[in-house]
Amino acid sequence: MDTLKIERFKFDRLKNAEFTLVAPHIVSIIDKHSIAEQQLQKRADALKALLPELDKIEAQERKWHDAKQLDEYERLRDSYVNTLIRTERTYSRVAVQGYEEASAKLTALFDKHGRDIADDRNTAETQRLYNLAEDVERSAGMLDALATFALIPVYNAMKEANIHFDELWQRRNAELSTMEHVDSKAIRTACVKAINAMYDGIEYWAAESEDPAWKPLIDELSRLGAYYKQQIKARATRRKNKESGEDESLIKPQS
Repeated sequence: MDTLKIERFKFDRLKNAEFTLVAPHIVSIIDKHSIAEQQLQKRADALKALLPELDKIEAQERKWHDAKQLDEYERLRDSYVNTLIRTERTYSRVAVQGYEEASAKLTALFDKHGRDIADDRNTAETQRLYNLAEDVERSAGMLDALATFALIPVYNAMKEANIHFDELWQRRNAELSTMEHVDSKAIRTACVKAINAMYDGIEYWAAESEDPAWKPLIDELSRLGAYYKQQIKARATRRKNKESGEDESLIKPQS
């Protein structure tokens, strides 16, 4: 039988979140083939033992994702409240018939709550926006004033972004306070070592036994390797051409 080799790829080119996908995928492929379990159980068990460590990396990655979400909610609520402030400033400087009363109400609102809300610290801004919203909804005619300038959608979007920011901020802080430090580099290094040992064992037994039953396992692992090699190469090309961005989708191979 011809020597069978598994097509491999450079694991270090994967993002952390991608690496947490590929290692369990390899385990699931190996588990489907009983021949690997019979002769390579020790190596398979060594790889499986590292999966809980990958879960820790995945949890850490989610925290970094939450940080990006926080930045987005921060940007949104700043944009919305600044839109309200810009509109108030514009109409406070000019007299437009029919808009005087609404303009005066908005001016009084921001004289009270300030026009530097978006420049404040995160938690302080959160509370100031809550106070602003409470004042708007309990003050007679304030919602009507916003409606006069077609600002109700902006105001509602500001409130929603602030609530999302606050909820995510509280949840993330609570989780970070209990989350242990994760050395993702060390975990990845151990996983790559275990995967390579597994692959070496599969290739060795395939060559020693000359049993064609090894070919389906090697073919499936090779398809996985070919897929990742293709995706990594495509991403490198996009990066070279300055077409890739920070929000690029993770590599998710077909099952």
